[in-house]
Amino acid sequence: MLRTLFTGARDAFARVLIPDAAAVFKKAWSLRLIEFAALADIILNVVPVVSDYLPWWLTLVLLGGAYVARLLIQKEEPADGDKA
Repeated sequence: MLRTLFTGARDAFARVLIPDAAAVFKKAWSLRLIEFAALADIILNVVPVVSDYLPWWLTLVLLGGAYVARLLIQKEEPADGDKA
């Protein structure tokens, strides 16, 4: 019951804020890279055994990639994007 309640609330929330959230998520490489950077940072700090296999600079590379993806790869928003 809670699962259907939260799923319906999430869908309604997404429709209000972002009308085509699925299309936006497919193009949102900067968001994905930021999430991977956060995950890598959490893993490196919580699980010390993994720090032998993951380099310390992985988080920095992922955040740099997110910056490049946001500024260079993703297309600019159209000029009339704020019109409803």
